[in-house]
Amino acid sequence: MKIDSYTLLGLVFLALAILLKFAVALDIYLLKLFNSLMFSEIFFSYFTEIGNGIICLAIIVPIFSYASNRLNLNSIKTQTLVFTCIGVGVIVKVVKELTSAVALRPAHYEFSDIIFLEPVFLYSSFPSGHAATIFSLTFVWIFLAFKKIEFRFKTLLIFSLILFALLVSLSRVIIAAHWLSDILGSISLAFFMIKIIQLKGLKNLLYESKLAKHFSFFLICLSWLYLITTAIY
Repeated sequence: MKIDSYTLLGLVFLALAILLKFAVALDIYLLKLFNSLMFSEIFFSYFTEIGNGIICLAIIVPIFSYASNRLNLNSIKTQTLVFTCIGVGVIVKVVKELTSAVALRPAHYEFSDIIFLEPVFLYSSFPSGHAATIFSLTFVWIFLAFKKIEFRFKTLLIFSLILFALLVSLSRVIIAAHWLSDILGSISLAFFMIKIIQLKGLKNLLYESKLAKHFSFFLICLSWLYLITTAIY
């Protein structure tokens, strides 16, 4: 993998995540600081789920795909965003399995001065799947949509999208589901995803394959079906 600016940023955020993991007292302090910002459990119970893989497939992917076609930007294939979600999910799952014994969630330590939002998990903290998914989709969309494109509100739109992804990601710390170090690790993965989608071996799958396109629409429909049935029951 060529060391370009995205790879370098990924390595920087990974290094920061690891350093913060070792600075336990600072990670705990930051957790408590962000947790104090939870002004409404009901609000954050919904807001934090925007980064959920199912929500991203059902809502964020179609919005991004539609926006790239409606605005005067590069058109982004739906399967590119769908397989970004899948790729992130697989990588996060593997890393969590490898680090589950040492990367424990805040709830494992039973802090008496922390408000934990249900559902509460104890293990597999690093990285945050929600943060990795929303940041990866955002970074990949920005990278592809604005490639060799001049757009009047480019800076404002990019800033707004990154800020939104950051707020959703930090909500994972606010509800005490993750440490800030987990979020930094997720941002690192998001930068690496920009490099992964540029691999020549994935070109047909991500940009040209009709089968991948139909499969992507099927997954989006399946995600909506899951959300609807979950809401009913």
